[in-house]
Amino acid sequence: MTLEDTTLPFLAQDCRQAFGPTEGDTIYQQTEARFQALLAQADDRGSPAIRDHLARKLLPPLAFYQVLRARGMDQAAALDQVRQETRQAAQNKKRDMASLTRLPFAYTLYRLGVKRYLAKSFPPAGWDTQWVRCDGKEIHFNLRTCLYQEVTQALGCPELCPLYCENDDIAFSGLAPKILFRRTGTLASGAPCCDFHFLRSR
Repeated sequence: MTLEDTTLPFLAQDCRQAFGPTEGDTIYQQTEARFQALLAQADDRGSPAIRDHLARKLLPPLAFYQVLRARGMDQAAALDQVRQETRQAAQNKKRDMASLTRLPFAYTLYRLGVKRYLAKSFPPAGWDTQWVRCDGKEIHFNLRTCLYQEVTQALGCPELCPLYCENDDIAFSGLAPKILFRRTGTLASGAPCCDFHFLRSR
């Protein structure tokens, strides 16, 4: 797998636009090399779902961030640069979410499938999920541990984790107006859990 196979297939072009052709190509090549190194040593905990998260979503922005920092960019500027890239990916996910809301009974369909989806795509090896409510008015679960927080901490860049959380807000906004997404805190911001609320719109 290369960066072109991840949620950041546009990164090469964006690097050239942001830093110029020569430096942009260098930064992209270094990011690809760092991504491959991270991927080679990544622990997928025996889970194909975790392997997919690491390879396609988690490690590509992390590799880009580490390269920018290694090249001397300060933390705030590097985070802003990575934020621009990950927001593009989140906007793509938002469009996918919006397609669901065009279906009749969108909330009911979402509620019926959400537990199965979480069990498959966010397995216990990476997330400790606590279900609070899943009924005709609200879907509410808490994540008490999270792979993204654990990996960013382990690789020395916990400040990157909130960017992944921000992208949830963007992606799930695509469910509106039929389904409203709310959250009061995240593990990355110091809360005891990431609380996910999906409310059926009246």
